[in-house]
Amino acid sequence: MESKNNAHGVHSQRTSLRVFTLVVLTLCLQSPLSAQFSTIQLNQAERAWYENDLLRSEHNIHTAILPWRTTEVSSYSRKSELLPDTITKVPGFNNWFDRKAFQENLFSFQGEDYWLTINPAVHFEYGQESESPDYETTYRNSRGLRIEGQLGKRFTFYTSLVESQARFAAHVNQQAGTSRVVPGYWLRKGFRDFASDFAYASGEIAYTPAKFFHLRLGRGKQFLGEGYRSMLMSDNSVNYPFFRIETTVGRIKYVNLWAIMNDIRPEVELADEVFARKYLSMHYLSVNIGQRWNLGLFEGIMWGDELNRYGFDANFLNPVILYRPVEFSVGANGGNTLMGINTSYQFNRGIKAYGQVAIDEFTFSEIRDWTNGPWRNMLAWQLGVKWGDALGIRNLFLRAEYNSARPHTYSHRDVLTNWGHYNQPLAHPLGANFREILIQTNYRKGRWQGQAAVHTALLGRDENKEANWGGNIYKSFNVRSADTGLFPGSGVESQLLYWRAEIAYLANPVYNLRLQLGIQSRTEDEPALGLPNSQHIYFGLSTNMYELYQDY
Repeated sequence: MESKNNAHGVHSQRTSLRVFTLVVLTLCLQSPLSAQFSTIQLNQAERAWYENDLLRSEHNIHTAILPWRTTEVSSYSRKSELLPDTITKVPGFNNWFDRKAFQENLFSFQGEDYWLTINPAVHFEYGQESESPDYETTYRNSRGLRIEGQLGKRFTFYTSLVESQARFAAHVNQQAGTSRVVPGYWLRKGFRDFASDFAYASGEIAYTPAKFFHLRLGRGKQFLGEGYRSMLMSDNSVNYPFFRIETTVGRIKYVNLWAIMNDIRPEVELADEVFARKYLSMHYLSVNIGQRWNLGLFEGIMWGDELNRYGFDANFLNPVILYRPVEFSVGANGGNTLMGINTSYQFNRGIKAYGQVAIDEFTFSEIRDWTNGPWRNMLAWQLGVKWGDALGIRNLFLRAEYNSARPHTYSHRDVLTNWGHYNQPLAHPLGANFREILIQTNYRKGRWQGQAAVHTALLGRDENKEANWGGNIYKSFNVRSADTGLFPGSGVESQLLYWRAEIAYLANPVYNLRLQLGIQSRTEDEPALGLPNSQHIYFGLSTNMYELYQDY
């Protein structure tokens, strides 16, 4: 799975879409396939195909636990509306090309007790950036494959490998250069004028030994929550190795996750690209109470050693143990615990209200002293509402959401054990010490899709490298700028405004091939203390498989 070194050895070729498609299609077999992906791809665009129907239907699915399994949600997808009931096959290249480019998987095998698909994972994009002093044009050249399959009724697998070169919008480009990581993807190497060369690798094997259990082992991401953001666990960071157990009994689903993560700060780099390792152990209990209310309890702990002297601690293998007592039993430096609650309520007419609370550190005495803003009250929360088939208009989706994190939330006395991975937060991409409001809408008519979003946030920036007002989770809370008077936005207040609009045509719903045209804008009061402003317009062709958040 960790194919970075090999992937970076592949040199870029600027290949046109038609040439690329013809090369891949040459490899394809004309075999029928009725099978589907083993898990739904973990990105916001893919969720949109299911959200409207899920919000309008009665079901027992624990929709706050992602990625969703195809067997659970396939009947709620509206992609089938865009595909014919039967696909006409006649001799000749034109018919073959049309089917593979617009209606079918590119490469497929199917037998009596197995199936296999191979599809392209591409993102070709060209754009204009008007705010950067260093460049005016942006581009992205991503080429790869996604392979999925099933053996028998219980065993499924997938793997993806993508090689990319890109120059992004100004704020994303600076973030990648500063963090050494392309957000959500992988380590970057410099590539030509202010660009990045990077790879993406993910994969998973899944096994369902019995009705109640589902096991997954792979390299990927998780997401917990009903919102666009998650204050507990999101898909913002780089992929990581994990083992996940899902246990479902009636209206209860219980998830255990163990994962290996890394801190890539130069001060803990043991050798060339040999990074300090840390471990995550997490469980999440979800209960559907009646047809409308869901309640979830979250608990996880991060622990590790900057010199990689210690491996995985067996104390945290128990799938039902409360981690906070274990943390204290192994010493004060045993780890960093994050606890939380996730809940949602389904109203009539496709409206769902949802919320989260994340508790990183607090004392009861200082909770009562809330108005003085003590630093130990490290909490984050979310409140939102989403509406499927809004206003009675089919395929119109609306969302309004509020997110906030107090200073120093997700950080730790030992930076290694913060709630982060590869220099990126595991929860909200803004880290901590902020308040955010976002409004989103998307609409589909046939194969045409449109979406728009507005985000506004109050950020608390550090005036210099020595200051620590609690926004950067990669600073220890033992070295802080204040003990009291801390609230979201403390430090140098900076107002952030981000908006985006995009229109797209979905060429092939099976593997999400689409043409897209969009514009995005980012402005901040204090860009010198954060990220630069950006005005970016872009056009591209993409299979839209992997999330690259740019709204921060």
